[in-house]
Amino acid sequence: MNTNSKKSITLILFFIFIVGIQLSVQMSSRFAFGADGYYYAAQVNSYITKGRFFSPDSSPILYGLVAFSKFGSDIVLTNKIFVSILVGSLFLVATRLAYHLTNQFVLSICFGVLFVSSSYIPHFSFNFIKNLGGLFFFILFLTELFTFDPLDTKRKWKQYLRIFVFFVLVFFSHKITAGIAICFLIPWILKQIHWNQYLSFFLAFGTLVTIIGFSFLFPNTLHWNDLKVVIGENLEFQFLSPFYQYSKLYPEFLIEQFLFFLSPICYLINRNDLNQKQKTFYDQMLVLYIFLSLPIFSYTAFSFPFRIFLLIFIPGCFLYLPFVSKIQSQWKLSFLCLLLFPYQIYTMVRGKEFNNQDYKLYSIILPLFQFPKNTLIIVHQGFDYFICFNKAGDAFHFLPEEKHKDRPIYRIAYGVSATEYNLYLPKERKIQYLPGFYSVLEEKTWQEFLQNLPDDSKDRILDWRNPNKHRTETMLRNETFKAKNNSI
Repeated sequence: MNTNSKKSITLILFFIFIVGIQLSVQMSSRFAFGADGYYYAAQVNSYITKGRFFSPDSSPILYGLVAFSKFGSDIVLTNKIFVSILVGSLFLVATRLAYHLTNQFVLSICFGVLFVSSSYIPHFSFNFIKNLGGLFFFILFLTELFTFDPLDTKRKWKQYLRIFVFFVLVFFSHKITAGIAICFLIPWILKQIHWNQYLSFFLAFGTLVTIIGFSFLFPNTLHWNDLKVVIGENLEFQFLSPFYQYSKLYPEFLIEQFLFFLSPICYLINRNDLNQKQKTFYDQMLVLYIFLSLPIFSYTAFSFPFRIFLLIFIPGCFLYLPFVSKIQSQWKLSFLCLLLFPYQIYTMVRGKEFNNQDYKLYSIILPLFQFPKNTLIIVHQGFDYFICFNKAGDAFHFLPEEKHKDRPIYRIAYGVSATEYNLYLPKERKIQYLPGFYSVLEEKTWQEFLQNLPDDSKDRILDWRNPNKHRTETMLRNETFKAKNNSI
């Protein structure tokens, strides 16, 4: 058996082992995990039964979930298997890029295991599956940029084609990774001016037209309106805020936070030992690191700045490669790799608990619903997708728009006692009390209740479990891709 065959078998075995670890945790419950677990299940179910996603989308990850659902009758189960394979594939592409950067096989495998063992990965595998797909294609895109050889005239057009294909896949996968990919693509295009000014102009103009065209022709893709989300964020300088906020969520991963915080310093110490091509790649990673960790936002779980910060593990891991590549002992690297597997299991077990929903309770509540026909249900994120997936009604976690004014609209509220209702509402108002401190009432009655509620009680009640905001402009724009009807 030659060396290449041994390497291939080694990679396959690691891939299978990582997929097995992911599956072992994913299968620990018959329900999905996270607030968006049933969003993906409902999307797949909608496409299978209606031929379209209930929320218009162009992500290849969603189409991958639909295709994979053909292998079983349980959508939640096939989604879990698909995600586990996707994490295993992320290990492979991270290993491949690390090998191009270091030309060390054992080190590259160790890096790949480290990459998918981060405490940040479970956020994507349990909650943000489209982001996970975006990460996968983004690493492939970075690999193509790094391995591009402008002097290879025979393969130049093939290289351009691969870069374009992976950029398109990143662009459609998720908006956040699409925006970051654009930031990497622009410097690469500018660099091509040195080799061919005409071609560079063609690439720049073609890329701009393509991005604008995608934004107008395909749903849920990066659009200039999304810039308003970034600009509209409340700026609040908090020294080390993203790391500090994350350590409050997961104090057990404080060492990992500390290591990521030091990764730029570690890179700068070892920068002089790299060639120019490597320096360019790692310098870009350093810029990405600085952007992702800007201490100017108010970081709260599931906020836009928080979701951007979750990508910090990408540059955080890569910036350690120049230092780790100096370790010549394969036994040390192998031992480090073995230590990472139990850590990966621990991060998965701990990560599945983040914003996990009580879907078992929701399954008990569903048969108790007594809604009129064509009712729109306002309920918190997670519960709404569970209702949609189980075809118990139309539900979402926003205030209703004008188009719903002729429909019955009900609210599933959380954390409000009968005493509070009796105190701030007329007694003739009809309220249904459900298990788990939930209650059902008409939306107009709920708004009447909020108007009579003191400010201190209102601050307590109006959290994510009792949504009180309208859909964003970007979400409403996405509705234009859907046939006109009264459904959400």
